Amino acid sequence: MSALNALLYLYGTTVRNSLVQRVKRLRQPKYLAGAIVGGAYFYFFFFRNIVRNAGHGPVSAVLPAASETAALYVPLAALALFIVLALGWLIPNRRAALQFTEATVAFLFPAPVARRTLIQAQLLRSQAGIFVSAFFLTLVFRRGAAAGGNALTHALGWWVILSTLNLHLLGASFVRERLLDLGLNLLRRRLLIGGALLALGAVCWLVVRRTVPAPTVADVADFSTMAGYAGRVLTQPPIGWVLAPFALVVRPYFAPDAGAFVAVFAPALLLLVAHYFWVVRSNVSFEEASLAFAARRAEQLAARRSGRWRSGRELPTKPRAEPFALAARGWAPVAWLWKNLIALGPWVRLRTWGIACAVAVAGILWLGASPERMPALKIIGAFALMISVWLALFMPMLLRREMQQTIGQLDLVNAYPLAGWQVVLGDILTPVALMVFIEWWLLLVAALSLGHTTHNAVTAAVLGGSGAVGIALVLPPLCGLMLCIPYAGVLYFPAWAQPAGAQSGGGIEVMGQRLIFMLGYLVVLVVAVLPAAGVGALAFFIAHALIGQATAIVVTALLVTTVLVAELLGAVHWLGLKLENFDLSTELPR
Repeated sequence: MSALNALLYLYGTTVRNSLVQRVKRLRQPKYLAGAIVGGAYFYFFFFRNIVRNAGHGPVSAVLPAASETAALYVPLAALALFIVLALGWLIPNRRAALQFTEATVAFLFPAPVARRTLIQAQLLRSQAGIFVSAFFLTLVFRRGAAAGGNALTHALGWWVILSTLNLHLLGASFVRERLLDLGLNLLRRRLLIGGALLALGAVCWLVVRRTVPAPTVADVADFSTMAGYAGRVLTQPPIGWVLAPFALVVRPYFAPDAGAFVAVFAPALLLLVAHYFWVVRSNVSFEEASLAFAARRAEQLAARRSGRWRSGRELPTKPRAEPFALAARGWAPVAWLWKNLIALGPWVRLRTWGIACAVAVAGILWLGASPERMPALKIIGAFALMISVWLALFMPMLLRREMQQTIGQLDLVNAYPLAGWQVVLGDILTPVALMVFIEWWLLLVAALSLGHTTHNAVTAAVLGGSGAVGIALVLPPLCGLMLCIPYAGVLYFPAWAQPAGAQSGGGIEVMGQRLIFMLGYLVVLVVAVLPAAGVGALAFFIAHALIGQATAIVVTALLVTTVLVAELLGAVHWLGLKLENFDLSTELPR
């Protein structure tokens, strides 16, 4: 017990020092502004409704459709949990390791502490993150929740789900370690587990195919009907038997009232306790792998702080093939693209994209060949469009690494015999190519899927084809223009945009900074797209009256593309001038 008390003191002191450090850094304007914006976001989107409901007194009535809603979503949530845990058994290739820091390893491992105490300490430490995650997930999913219950039952439901998931993945890592000691290597383990999952899936498919009718148009009319049909399939034996333990874990979250929560919380808690004893009583040697993990983590942190995103151990063990032959002389941004494509790995190649397109076309043609499978195309097309819009809006903010890395290595970049606009164009070419390939593939899937679901195939082919061609023409300059916005944010607000590898930590103030950047990004994007949208609208009305709808779409796309290309060239030139005159010593005074 004395060792556990010492560990509690260590973790408590670490949390207290972390909180004190975050409070102290609020003296910096960028963190103070981020904290204000983050706090306002949480208040207006989450806490304001809680305070308003509390002022009206407790709500005693249960939503009339709460039980039906719970029955609708429990099978889907159980399936999602099953998939996550199955991947946890199949994919990982690392040995069982408890994630201690290098300082904690140096303090604990030489001490007279039992292996079981180390496991309990790590589980106890993980509970802090689980509590925080359960709190925020309750806030996020509480808005519009239709499953009944209250904030406390939802928070406890999330705690059960996350704690069980954490314990099961840790226990699975211990089992994988034991199998490795018995001589079952990575390939054999994946073949064994993958074969078992495929066999289980085949049995379930054959049984359900004979007992559950194929979906009709009414079954895919909206999300509720699709969820209802999926629920009927997932509760049908033997799928229902397989998902029964996972349904026990997720049911507390969907409990419609306090009485139902107590009834389903007890079995879920027993399953959680069983996982705890399974993990604690596992006699597996994890010390060596934990030491290696701590050393690797420290090495990665040091590499990032020095401006390198890859540590020495992460470098490829063999040379990578070049994406295309690079001439000895040519346009400098193309060399930048060539270098970055090599760094991304062998999967980011034109050949891979062509194979993905061929697989998508073959799969959609196979689904569209049968009227029974036609409703699935509607779902695939809707999801492809949804993902395409989301990626088009937010993917540029996720692809800022090359831009931030240029700022971190500005002394080296300035030594290149290149103009500023060449460096800027070289930085954005690779993310533009990546975004365009992904968007074109999603556009192909959406056009083919939704085209099969229309009754007039000729009209759908003409209008859908011209629309797809038009969007495909607009996408490259639009993606480049969208990537210029975060690039400008890095150049004009370098104190807010952390250089590559900087460790700013988490917290509400960092989330507020990202919200400020995202709001500014969306505002600038709307302003940048307005000229092209105005020209496109005027051109479409004129061309539609003169040459027809299908041709007007293509003509409009060409004009919009021309305007966007002109804006992109202007933005690249402007950012190049800013980069040439950029002095990091004056922008970031110490």
